[in-house]
Amino acid sequence: MTPLEELRHSASHILATALLRIFPDAKLDIGPPTDTGFYYDIDLDHKLTAEDLVKIEAEMKKVADENQPFIRKEVSREEAVEIIKSRGQERYKLGRLADIPEGEKISFYQNGEFMDLCAGTHVRYTAKLKAFKLLSIAGAYHRGDEKNKQLQRIYGTAFPTKEELAQYLERQEQAKARDHRKLGKELKLFHIDDDVGQGLILWTPAGAIIRQELQTFIADELRKQGYAQVFTPHIGKLTLYKTSGHFPYYKESQFTAVP
Repeated sequence: MTPLEELRHSASHILATALLRIFPDAKLDIGPPTDTGFYYDIDLDHKLTAEDLVKIEAEMKKVADENQPFIRKEVSREEAVEIIKSRGQERYKLGRLADIPEGEKISFYQNGEFMDLCAGTHVRYTAKLKAFKLLSIAGAYHRGDEKNKQLQRIYGTAFPTKEELAQYLERQEQAKARDHRKLGKELKLFHIDDDVGQGLILWTPAGAIIRQELQTFIADELRKQGYAQVFTPHIGKLTLYKTSGHFPYYKESQFTAVP
């Protein structure tokens, strides 16, 4: 892992530590770093709210201030099963343990009272986490499979300095202000009607002008680069979609011609 990934991975463990202090019955799944931060998937009867995130984040700060060392412990598969069961986390962690191929090292990382099945790596102490923020809550199916239970996913981000965190949060706010869905409604560029369908845009005269100007600009730029424009029909023979492989996946949503 890169130093930033280590920091964010450590943040996910600190999140889980704080979460279990507040909600001891929570069942943990995974908590990896991401390109923009980190998350942890949990199974909890209580539906988390924005107020809960404030409480969890405050507890995370306490964990960080405790300057707990991250300690790696390698164990046998049998020992791993016992550790997971002793902590009441067998619901998802045993499945994650089973994902580890035979012969590969099995390790846990412990900080304070918290211990998690994890290959690492982490920062040396929780106090290294000085700039972090919990951002949102979302639903996520266990292992990304809609047939499995939907878990609650807590998203957060972390940076080496408070300045970098502040800059990131400012960029996020600016992006929200420039969101086309927000601006489109405010400027009355388009309209969405439930009778037509969600996501199906009805362009207003002002929106139609912008759309036409963009199309003209793109066509002109493509011609400058040597591209030639063509048009294809919106419908095609069934054999076309069978050949492309799309038919089995989209047959329920396709329009069928009536003889």
